[in-house]
Amino acid sequence: MMRSRLHILVAGAIVASSLTGRHAHAQVESYPGVTPGDYLRLGAGYVTPVNPRGGITEWKPGTSLSVFWENWEQSQIGTSRVGFGIGASYAMLPLDEQRFMRDFAPAGGGTATSANANRAGILEITTGLRVRIPSPLVMPTINLGFGFINWAPSKINYTSTTGNGSVQQQHRSGAKFSIGAGLDRTVYDRWGIFGEGEYTYGFTSYGQFAAPSGTCRANTCDLLTNTTIAALRGGLRVRLGR
Repeated sequence: MMRSRLHILVAGAIVASSLTGRHAHAQVESYPGVTPGDYLRLGAGYVTPVNPRGGITEWKPGTSLSVFWENWEQSQIGTSRVGFGIGASYAMLPLDEQRFMRDFAPAGGGTATSANANRAGILEITTGLRVRIPSPLVMPTINLGFGFINWAPSKINYTSTTGNGSVQQQHRSGAKFSIGAGLDRTVYDRWGIFGEGEYTYGFTSYGQFAAPSGTCRANTCDLLTNTTIAALRGGLRVRLGR
């Protein structure tokens, strides 16, 4: 009788252990996002000023390139819900000639009739977090970033009713904060694609024309105004190593 009861208890323990193991295995997520490891993101996109003021007002939306490294750790559910990354992006903004001619007043009087310049640059260096949301088809993420932003305007050459000249806007840099969202999907083996949108607030005052050959009309180049930009980008995501 004791042996029968002992056999029943042992069998029950084995069945319970098996069910527990199956339940634990079922908790491990399976999704088309990322597996633990290091990744490299190569992106290209479009950057535009949002509610532009200060010197950046004179420049139109332009293209951008980006490269980011990120890491996703192993967790009890397969991959951590949070990934860490660091990288850089560079945007190239063409001159808004019509806006410049409307805002700029040459030092010798008259009005500007034409203008040209190389593209201005916005460099961003960002460290940030990606918080993933498990999904059966794609992997949505919420992205938070902190870092450095640098505004490097090009010299503007102009022709006016009183002569020719050039003007250089002030160079500005400072801290930045960004928030955005994205979609990821693994396509084959270590290769994947992504798309994302981002809003950036730069804690720096983009300045007025620094050269003595002219000035801004009214307050179109406010020295005390921080600038916000928005970016849309997409590209390849490559898992590094094995």
